[in-house]
Amino acid sequence: MLARILSIASLLLASKLAAAEPPITAAAFTPDGKAVVVGSQKGLSVYDWPELAELRSLTTGLAHVHDLVFSPDGLTLAAVGGQPAEEGRIELINWPQAKIMHQQSVGEDLLYRVAWDERSKSLATAGPDHGITLLDGSAMIVRQVEGHSRDVMSIGFLPDGHFVSGSRDNTIRVWASPSNELVRTLNNHTNEIHDIAVRLNSPEPPFVIASSSADRTVRFWWPVRGRLMRFAKLPSPALDIEWTPNGEGLVAVCADGHLRVIDPNSVEVTLDIEVDSGWLYTLAVAPDGASAFVGGSGGLMQAVKIR
Repeated sequence: MLARILSIASLLLASKLAAAEPPITAAAFTPDGKAVVVGSQKGLSVYDWPELAELRSLTTGLAHVHDLVFSPDGLTLAAVGGQPAEEGRIELINWPQAKIMHQQSVGEDLLYRVAWDERSKSLATAGPDHGITLLDGSAMIVRQVEGHSRDVMSIGFLPDGHFVSGSRDNTIRVWASPSNELVRTLNNHTNEIHDIAVRLNSPEPPFVIASSSADRTVRFWWPVRGRLMRFAKLPSPALDIEWTPNGEGLVAVCADGHLRVIDPNSVEVTLDIEVDSGWLYTLAVAPDGASAFVGGSGGLMQAVKIR
């Protein structure tokens, strides 16, 4: 009987320890598509794909990791996050050596997102200071762009150099480059913006973006024209969205633990998979478009087939 009690106690302890794992909050496939870099409060680690066996951990000074994005040439990994109410920070890590080349303090609170401008090889970050920070290729601050009235949650560059930002003020804003002037404000969402994703296969105008919001919609836009094309209503808010490599589907991970794939033309949900019962915070679509890495609460990491 004592052995049985001890066994049950051990299982309960293991369950509590598993539940105490921090959420997975950032992920990016390596340029060769053979591994995925994963970020959380535990730091940065590289896992092979699709088995998700840990290959190595990476040095980082980020207490919280909120976003990971490789540069267009695949030679640099940008990682952003920081320490809540103390510091926002960006780190540039060379690849595949995985050594920190540059790091920069950006503001006094966590950074949420980072994006690369493929044309100029520069970067932009989104954070809780109501503004956007533009940086050069060595992570040195070039300019602060202000306009939102609440935290900026997402950022993305269009192929022509315009950039778009989404905020907790419920708006998406379109900015010109290099003037950084506000072109227009898109205010169809009725709640805060969670994420913005630029369609990968639209190199010519009109460029297409998708946005997700706490209003439980995913909306598709021609941002420079200021036109809402169509939208999908979901059962639960999408916390992270990403286009498939061919641009024919939008993958969303949601607060109800589901992964959903949306057809941007019909706005139908073509795939709905319950991955977990907790929140799904991040995803990364594999370069072949057949599967996706999903990260969520309790340290959840899972490979999910999407095609």
